[in-house]
Amino acid sequence: MDKLVIIMDMNVGFAKSGALYSPRTEAKIRPIAEFCRKMKEESGATIVALTDTHSPADHEFNVFPPHCLEGSGEPEIVPELRPFCDRIIPKFTTGGFFEVQEFLKTDPVFNWSDFGEIWIVGCCTDLCVLNFAIIVQKYLENEYHFKRIERVPQLVIPFDLIETYDAEGHDAEAINRFYRSQYPLHGIKVL
Repeated sequence: MDKLVIIMDMNVGFAKSGALYSPRTEAKIRPIAEFCRKMKEESGATIVALTDTHSPADHEFNVFPPHCLEGSGEPEIVPELRPFCDRIIPKFTTGGFFEVQEFLKTDPVFNWSDFGEIWIVGCCTDLCVLNFAIIVQKYLENEYHFKRIERVPQLVIPFDLIETYDAEGHDAEAINRFYRSQYPLHGIKVL
């Protein structure tokens, strides 16, 4: 069964330095690199990295401080993960599904239905990973309902390979505990 791995926002601006840097995200670099190595060796997985890449006027800056600005180096995927990536797709929203859909219009490197499993790793548990996973799941369910695909690929989140950040009013441990129970309610398998 073919596998797609989505690496979410494991970039310099979140995992090495910057306004939204988190040591919790940095701590996931090595485990995610090992996971990607195994997925490539054992199943020949396709690995696509999505990375926050913003222009100064992006809407997201109404909520978060400026981060991962184009040309700053922050949107670059961390060097430890770059060798595993078949494609790197810039995104400007907390999610990235729509950016992937736009990308596929000009570079149809895959179809969602080509895969039996879609694995998602990276950050953040309650933002980009969550938004991406739920939208992909519902998109695939819709495609299946209208008989445009024959089966819904299984979305899988290895929970030890996703993370969120600590900040005032944003307790990472509490958020991770809560969302671990929420993903399965959307049909997403949590390991």
